[in-house]
Amino acid sequence: MSVRSTFRSVAVLGAGTMGAQIAAHLANAGVPSLLLDVTADAARDGLKRARSLKPDPFFTPEAAALITTGAFDSELPRLAHADWIVEAVVEQIDIKRALLESVEKVRRPGTVVSSNTSGIPIAALAEGRSAEFRRHWLGTHFFNPPRYLHLLELVPTADTDAAVVERVRWFADHRLGKGVVVAKDTPNFIANHVGLYGVARTLDALASGKYTIEEIDAITGPALGRPGSATFRTMDIAGIDVLAHVLRNLSEHLTTDADRKAFAVAPRGYTLTSQGIGSCVVVCFYDAGKKVGALCHVMLPKQPEGSQLNPLRFADTAITLVLEKLEQMGSDRRNLVAHVVGGASMFQNVGTFINHVGQQNSAAVQAILAAQGIPIRTLQVGGNKGRSVQLSVDSGVVTILSNGQ
Repeated sequence: MSVRSTFRSVAVLGAGTMGAQIAAHLANAGVPSLLLDVTADAARDGLKRARSLKPDPFFTPEAAALITTGAFDSELPRLAHADWIVEAVVEQIDIKRALLESVEKVRRPGTVVSSNTSGIPIAALAEGRSAEFRRHWLGTHFFNPPRYLHLLELVPTADTDAAVVERVRWFADHRLGKGVVVAKDTPNFIANHVGLYGVARTLDALASGKYTIEEIDAITGPALGRPGSATFRTMDIAGIDVLAHVLRNLSEHLTTDADRKAFAVAPRGYTLTSQGIGSCVVVCFYDAGKKVGALCHVMLPKQPEGSQLNPLRFADTAITLVLEKLEQMGSDRRNLVAHVVGGASMFQNVGTFINHVGQQNSAAVQAILAAQGIPIRTLQVGGNKGRSVQLSVDSGVVTILSNGQ
């Protein structure tokens, strides 16, 4: 087969933020893909979320028809018909290895397999796989959002066939419109290593007290020829949890003390805080086993059909997104507990909807958590006074204040 032969069909494993958008960009190039996740519902929901994202990951709405969804358990044998298999599941080496073991049992010889990991060593992921598998194995690190960010890092290992690297490079360049860089299999490859060094130094500048967040964004945005999202808004888009994970990975795996210190992050004993909670509802999620937590601050019960507003404002979409993020951080949904605060009646003598929005937020949140099977450990809702809440990620302790008390 020519090193420049195209990929006629691709399977993407994992329908989260990256997996669904990689499938979308393949569809933009006219390449059909099979998008799989733990359940068929999870895969369908992942594609649905991708179709609602702004900016749109699809060139046209019709392109989504090229994506077929399914579950690992029932559809994994269909990987035998794929020319390229892209792994994009949660960033945990044991989960990725177990999935790749299952992939090897059904893929046909010669099929290219790659991982979209942002920093787990590519060679380590393929430990235990056959020599033939490892010759067709490499890292393909797309950046979020894949349609709009030009860079693609290809990360071969010592076992990867050079013809496989060239085949993926040519396809990514000519069919996907990517700027391809071949990286070494070192901690977090090239872009995250360089980019996160800049983030770490920017956080140092903020911590010095010499600059505010607004001043740093004014300096590091269009004034430097960079996007309007500048530094801190870009960090929000990428995900603070993701950036902390990458920084911690670099700090743990670089070889010199100076390098490790350059990427050091604060210990996990930090506190998440939300203040001025009136009719809004805040949900604190916590996994005691993994010591990971999240705080979700919702303003309304349900996102309107076709709305382009931030989905984190609405209970139905925000809780789904936060749970997905927690799973990416290693949490198991079965181990999560929730603390629900807010839903006060802050507006008197106004319209019915405004007067009861706190109750509606509270009811919506409780119904969604019940449907997800997540127990509520603290429920402090209603009344007519504002509250503030703090979640200690180190201990899981939740502190609720009302009127400063």
